[in-house]
Amino acid sequence: MKIGISLSNYGVLPSRSLLKGAALEIERLELDSIWVSDHIIVPKNDTPWNRVFESVTTLGFLASITESIRLGSSILLVPLREPLLLAKQIATLDSLSNGRVMIGVGIGWNKKEFDLLGYNFKDRSKIVVENIDIMRKMWAGEYSKQGYSCEPMPVSKNGPPILIGGQSAGALKRVASIGDGWHPVGISAQEYDLGIQKITQMKKSNFIWSLRINFAANQKIESQYTGADGHPRLRLTGNIDEIISQIQEYQKIGLSHLVCDIKANSKKEYFEQLKTVGEIKKSF
Repeated sequence: MKIGISLSNYGVLPSRSLLKGAALEIERLELDSIWVSDHIIVPKNDTPWNRVFESVTTLGFLASITESIRLGSSILLVPLREPLLLAKQIATLDSLSNGRVMIGVGIGWNKKEFDLLGYNFKDRSKIVVENIDIMRKMWAGEYSKQGYSCEPMPVSKNGPPILIGGQSAGALKRVASIGDGWHPVGISAQEYDLGIQKITQMKKSNFIWSLRINFAANQKIESQYTGADGHPRLRLTGNIDEIISQIQEYQKIGLSHLVCDIKANSKKEYFEQLKTVGEIKKSF
């Protein structure tokens, strides 16, 4: 079981100091990955998404100060980005990080963000499929064959793995048809198991089974909450032994990469939670 951190690049807490310090601590703790979230511009009252360090730029910053840890997006809003430019950015990031990139992608949920940026919210599922196809063609050298130059190519063969976010029927179909893995948020082990079954019924492949989940160890907090998109979600709560037991339930059904999204109200608390994740990692 690989365990990583969904680094808080959104809300009031993050700063250059926190992002740098947390990334170095995550690598020191020998965790497996760092992931960042993505929004571009949202209404002022859409907290905490009204303050977000841009995801691709932030991953470039993190790549420059780390050496070995994997770098991921959770979730990159592909329908809101020009695909050739995004493919170029990711190829550059993968090249400069020596092949450490994983891309979690999603269709997005904030219609106002789509409207303001001039993108079609209704057709976002179709657009994400089209854009990923364009990105993969760039990474595979298809445009080079047509007489164009798009180097440097990613270090990862045919580009970094693309993990599909969401747990709707459409999302599961996208995992099977265009994804290298699955990356939902805050679902139970039972829901994850059912999702794996549905995906593998559609396609047998060596998928990367990943999950991002809220993490709040040793806190008096509910294990269930409502996500920004309005969907119910679970978080890992309790003491270290209780959380290890919860993670083992996911491990039994095939989860291979857990991404902990730490809930903390201060920098001090954030780093305490990081150390707790590091302790838990030793059990896997």
